Amino acid sequence: MQHGKLRSGRWSRVDVQVSVIVAAVVALSFLCVYAFNYQVTYRDMIETLKERSDSIYSYVEDSLDKSTFVTIDQAADVDDPDDAAYGAYREMKEAFKRVKAATGVRYLYTAKRAADGALIYVVDGLPSESEDFRYPGDPIEPEIVDEMERALANEIVYPTDIKSTDWGHIFVSYYPIHDEGRVVGVVGIEFDAERQFEAFRVVRIGTPVIGGLFCLVAVAVAVVLFRRISNPAYRDLANTDYLTKLKSRNAFEVDMANWSRSGVEVAGVLVVDLDGLKAVNDELGHAAGDDLIRAAAGVVAARCEGAGPVYRVGGDEFAVCCFELDAEGAQRMADDLHAACAGTVVEGRPLSLSVGWALRGDGEDLREVHRRADERMYEEKARSRKGRPRASGDGAASA
Repeated sequence: MQHGKLRSGRWSRVDVQVSVIVAAVVALSFLCVYAFNYQVTYRDMIETLKERSDSIYSYVEDSLDKSTFVTIDQAADVDDPDDAAYGAYREMKEAFKRVKAATGVRYLYTAKRAADGALIYVVDGLPSESEDFRYPGDPIEPEIVDEMERALANEIVYPTDIKSTDWGHIFVSYYPIHDEGRVVGVVGIEFDAERQFEAFRVVRIGTPVIGGLFCLVAVAVAVVLFRRISNPAYRDLANTDYLTKLKSRNAFEVDMANWSRSGVEVAGVLVVDLDGLKAVNDELGHAAGDDLIRAAAGVVAARCEGAGPVYRVGGDEFAVCCFELDAEGAQRMADDLHAACAGTVVEGRPLSLSVGWALRGDGEDLREVHRRADERMYEEKARSRKGRPRASGDGAASA
C-alpha cells in the first residue's frame, strides 16, 4: 500500500500536460487583460498630459510677446535695460514663472530659427542661476532638433512615450507660435513625469510576477481537481466492462494483486461461464450474442449480490471473489444461478451457465484459487455435455 502512495505523489505525463495547458491559458488570459488595461490606462495618462500641455499652450500663445522672436537673437540683446527687447524678455520670464507656479509645469522655453538657419533659444523659463539655464542665442540640443523642425512646420509635436533624460523622466511637447498666421517660433512645455513613470514601472514589473503566481496557483488547483475528478473517472472506464457494466478483467487482475499484497481475506472464487455463446453468434449474429452476455451478467450480478465484486473476465466468463464463503454457501449460489437460468430466455433460447467454485486454503495464492475454480467449471461443462448429472462438491456445478 505504501507503494501506491508513492506513485500518487508523482506527476504523471497527463498531470504535466494539464499543467502546461492551464498555465498557457492563464498566462495568455492574464497577458491579454494586462495588455488591454495597460494600454488603456497608459494612453489615458498620455492624453491627460497632452490636455495639460494644450491648456498651457493656449494661454502662452495668447499672452506671449511675439516681438521677442524678432528682436532677440543673442544674450547681448537683453543686457541693456533701455532696449525694448530687454523689457519684453523680462516680461516673458515673469510670465513663464507665473505659469509654472500655477500649473506645475517643470520647464517652459521658446526657440526660433536664426538668420543663419540654426535653431536657438529665445526665452528660457528657468532661473538665470540654474545650471541648465540657456541664454538667448544658445543652440538647441541636437536630440530635439527634429521635434523643433516639425513644430516650425506648424505641427504640434507630442511624445509617444515618457522620455528618460539625465534630469529625470519627462513629458515634453512642442507647439508652433503664430504671429498674424505665420509661424515665428516654438514653445516647449515640459512636465515632470517621474510619478507616472514609476507607477507604470511597478505595473510592468509587478504584473508578470502576479501573473506567474496566478499560473502556479491555477496549475496546482487544476492538477488536484484533475486527480480528484478526472483520474477516478478514467480509472472507472479502465476498470469497467463496457458491455455489461460489471468490473473488467483489468480490475480483476489489479484487485487480485492488491488483495494478495495487502493480505485481504478472500474466502473463495466462483467462476461462471456462459454456455452456447458461439452458436448464438454464428446463427443469430453478434448483436444477439451481446444480448445473451448482458442477460448472463445480469443474472450473475443479481444472484451473487453482497458476496463480493463480480467481474467479466473473458468473452463469456465471469468471476466472483467472495470475502465470506464456505462449501454450503458456494453450492447455494450455484443452485441460485441455475434456478435463475430456468426462467430466462434470450432470442428464443434458454440461458445456460456452467459454474465452478473453489475455497481458498490457508495462505493460498488467489490466482491459484481462481485457476482451480476455472478448471472445475470446465470439468463441469464437459460433464454436462456428456449428459452426466451436476456435481455438488468443491467445486463445480452446471445447469
